[in-house]
Amino acid sequence: MPAHHPTPAPTSTPASAHALDGMVEARRPTGPVLGIVVALLIMGLGQLPVAPLALMLPTDSFGGQMLLTASFILPMLLFFAWARFKEKRPVASLGFRGGAGRHILIGAVLAVVMTTVTVGLNVVLGTASLGAPTWGMLPLALVLLIGFAIQSSTEEIADRGYLMQVVSPRWGFVAAMVVQTIVFAALHGANGGLTWVAWANLCGVAVFLGLWVWVSGSLWGACAFHTFWNWSQGNLWGAPVSHTTMGTSVGHYTPGEGSSALLTGGSFGLEGSVIPLVMFVVGSAVLVVLGRRRRAVAGRVR
Repeated sequence: MPAHHPTPAPTSTPASAHALDGMVEARRPTGPVLGIVVALLIMGLGQLPVAPLALMLPTDSFGGQMLLTASFILPMLLFFAWARFKEKRPVASLGFRGGAGRHILIGAVLAVVMTTVTVGLNVVLGTASLGAPTWGMLPLALVLLIGFAIQSSTEEIADRGYLMQVVSPRWGFVAAMVVQTIVFAALHGANGGLTWVAWANLCGVAVFLGLWVWVSGSLWGACAFHTFWNWSQGNLWGAPVSHTTMGTSVGHYTPGEGSSALLTGGSFGLEGSVIPLVMFVVGSAVLVVLGRRRRAVAGRVR
């Protein structure tokens, strides 16, 4: 009996408007192998002009954090230029489709809720404490939100945007998910303090956000989630962000002495805790079910 492939449900927008179909609009499309190489080169070399300057300043200082996040501006522009001038397609086809406002709001709220749950559970369980807020840091923290938007959006363009677009047409959706997850985790592999839980969270958030783009058809929500996930960890609650401490935080999250890093996240920050890992697993399962029910995106799985 021949295999049945679900037919995408009709929508008000053309199929090419889906984030994963961006390469359809290219007059000179890039294949998966070259696309992976290009993404790695842009992310690996694009930060070099600014990154050395950032390393000259303390990483927990306002200046160091701004320079570090600003080092992602060039990679973002390089992705835009590659899509526009080499592939001959609109920059928006990298995944910036759909109602931006709605996607951004959902992503931002969900990210803050998840970090708040992680911090709150640790405080309730007595495994961590939350010191009195330093409201004087709020203006600097809000400025850094712009920096995190640049950094996080660039990573989303690279992984859930460009990589999934170049891989899925030839190798299929599952392969695209695997590739972007490996690349995303590898790009964070240089961070110190990595534990198996931290690695699992890096893979978990990559899968979660990849499925989010698959279901929503847009990169806006993933960019917002990633931005507010990093910002709320470091600048709102005062936890390290992937082992990088923030000196411009409003809150002061401190793991208790002798508390299990499996719950608190330890020196790596909240991403080293099993609490967000559980939420990423549950969220991914919900997205799979939602995607298959909609069938408009379920038919993209080869």
